[in-house]
Amino acid sequence: MITGVLAAWVVVVLLVVGLPLAAWWAGGRRRFWAQAEARQVTDLHREMVRRHGLTAVEIPQVTGAVTWGRELQDPRLRAAVVAWAQAQRDESAAWRAAHPRVVALRGWLVGLWALLTVAGIVFLVVQDRWGSVPWFAAVYWCAGPVVGLVQRRARDRAIALNSDEPAS
Repeated sequence: MITGVLAAWVVVVLLVVGLPLAAWWAGGRRRFWAQAEARQVTDLHREMVRRHGLTAVEIPQVTGAVTWGRELQDPRLRAAVVAWAQAQRDESAAWRAAHPRVVALRGWLVGLWALLTVAGIVFLVVQDRWGSVPWFAAVYWCAGPVVGLVQRRARDRAIALNSDEPAS
C-alpha cells in the first residue's frame, strides 16, 4: 500500500516538475528544432511589406488576394500580389527540389492512407455496419491533401488575375 502511494507521488512530481523542465530544456535546443522555415516565411512577409511600401490597411488586402486568388484594382497592390505569390511559388519549388525524397515519401504515404481509409469504409459498409464508419475522420483526413492543391491553384489564380490590367 505504501509503495503504491509512494510510486503515485513520484509520478505526480515527475509530471508536475519534470515535464515542464524537459519542455523548457528541449525548447532551448534551437539547432535541434531548426526554426529556419518559419523564419523564412516571416522574412518574406517583411521583405514584401518593405519593398512595396504596404500600409497596415493594405497588408491584409494583399495577403487575402494571394491566399484566395482575388483580383485587386490598385496597380501598386496588384504588383505586390504578383511578387508575393511568385516568391511563395519559388520558395515552394526550391524546397521540393531540395527534398525530393520527402516529397515522394509524402505522396506515397498520402496515397496509402487514402487507400486504407477507403478500404476500411468499404469493409464496414459491406458488413452493413454504417454506424461504425468514422465519417468525420475519413473526410477530414482524405480532404487534407486537397487543401495544398487548392492553395496552389489560388496562388496561381492570384498571379494570373493581377498580372495584367484589371478587368472592369
